[in-house]
Amino acid sequence: MTYAEATEFLFSLRRFGWRLGLETVRRLLELLDNPQQTVPSAHIGGTNGKGSTAAMLSAIFQAAGYRTGLYTSPHLLNFTERIRINGAPIPEREVTRLTARLKDLCAAHFAHHAIPNPPSDRLPHPTFFELTTAMAFQHFARQAVEAAVIEVGLGGRFDATNVITPRVAVVTNVSLEHQEYLGRTLAEIGMEKAGILKPGVPIITASRDAGQEVLRRTAAERGAPLVQVQEAYAFRVRESGLAGQLLDLTGPRRRYEALWIPLAGRHQAENAVTAIAAAEVLEAQGFRLGEAAIRRGLEEARWPGRLQVVSERPRILLDGAHNPAGAQALAAFLAEHRPTLNRLILVFGVLRDKDWEAMLALLGPLADQTILTHPPADRGADPHELVMADRYCSKVEIAADPAEGLALARAVAGPGDTILVTGSLYTVAAALRALEVPVP
Repeated sequence: MTYAEATEFLFSLRRFGWRLGLETVRRLLELLDNPQQTVPSAHIGGTNGKGSTAAMLSAIFQAAGYRTGLYTSPHLLNFTERIRINGAPIPEREVTRLTARLKDLCAAHFAHHAIPNPPSDRLPHPTFFELTTAMAFQHFARQAVEAAVIEVGLGGRFDATNVITPRVAVVTNVSLEHQEYLGRTLAEIGMEKAGILKPGVPIITASRDAGQEVLRRTAAERGAPLVQVQEAYAFRVRESGLAGQLLDLTGPRRRYEALWIPLAGRHQAENAVTAIAAAEVLEAQGFRLGEAAIRRGLEEARWPGRLQVVSERPRILLDGAHNPAGAQALAAFLAEHRPTLNRLILVFGVLRDKDWEAMLALLGPLADQTILTHPPADRGADPHELVMADRYCSKVEIAADPAEGLALARAVAGPGDTILVTGSLYTVAAALRALEVPVP
C-alpha cells in the first residue's frame, strides 16, 4: 500500500457519513489493545476556538519538555496535519503502515457497510473519523507520547474521541452548529458538548448563558470540578493587531504580565486564558508546567487559517470562520482594526448547510466589495444560489472557485488594501493552495 492508496481508502470512508456513537470505535480500539489508555490526555470541545485552544495547550506541554501529541480536525492541505507529535505531522509512511493494519482489522471484524447487513451480527464498518481517531491513539502510544491534547470532532457525547478519560476537559463555548446532529437549541447542543465530562475530571469553560448552565448542572451531577474562565480569571488586552496581542492576566494561581500571543483577535485572548486555566489545573495534578513554559508555549503557538496574514501589498488575510459565532468574532476584529485595513475585499465561500445569511449579515457591511465563490467540497454552496447576498454586501461578484476569487480581488485591490478570504476552511485551504503557502 502506498500513501496515496492509504489516503484514498480513508477518504472513501466518508461515504459512511458521520455516525454518532461509540460502540464501533470502542470495539476497534479493543482490537488494538486500547492505546488511548496509555497516554495522559486533555480533551478539548466547544463550538468555536477548540482548535486554537488545543494548539496553545499542546504548545505549553511541549515548552515544558513533554513529548506531546496533538489530534485535531479537519486538516487544511494534508491529512498528516491531523496527527502531530511536538508539532511534527505524522510521517506519510506511518499513515500507510497504520492504515494497512486498520483496513485488515476492519475487513476481519466489522460489516462492510455503515450499518450491518440483516444476517450479520458484526458492528458497522468504522467511519473515516473513527479510523483516523484510532490511528492517532495508536501513533501516540507507539511513539511514547507523554501528554496528548485531543480535539473533539463533532459535539462530544457520541464523538469518537469520547473514549478517553482525560486529566482535564475543556468546552470553550456553546453556539448553534450542526443542528441536524446536535439539537435545535443552545441547551440541547450544550448537553451534547457536556457529554465529554467524566466523573471527578475537572472541566474548564468560557461558555456563557444557556450553555454554561447545562455545563454547570452536568458537572455537579458528575462531581466534576468546574472552572468558569470569566469568573476565575481577569484579563486585559494591552495591544492588539494582525501580528497578535499582548495581555495581562490574573488568576487563582498566579498573575501574568505582558503575555504575548501570536494569534490575532480578542477571541483568541479568551482561548489563551482557557488554555492557561487547563494548564493550571494540570499543574495541580503534578504536571511540571509553570509560568515560563506557559509563556513560551503561548509565544510559540501557531494555528494556520485563523486570521492568518499570508501576503502583503495587498494584504491577504485568511480566516476559517464557518458559522455565525465565528463570523461574529471575525467581524469584531475587522471593526476594531477597520482604519488600518483600507479598502476591504471579501472573498466568501461557504458550505450550503451553514447559516450563510447570518454570516454575511455580519461581514458584508464591513466590506467594500464582495466576491462569492464555491468551496471545493461536495457540500459547497453554489454562489449563484446565495440570492440574498446583495442585501448585505455591496458590489457583489461571483467567481467559479477561490483561486479565481483571489485573482479578481487582487485585480481590484490597491497595495494598501486588504483581501479577506473566509466562510469555510475548504475555502481557506483552496486559497493556501492557490497562493502556494505551506501549512507549518
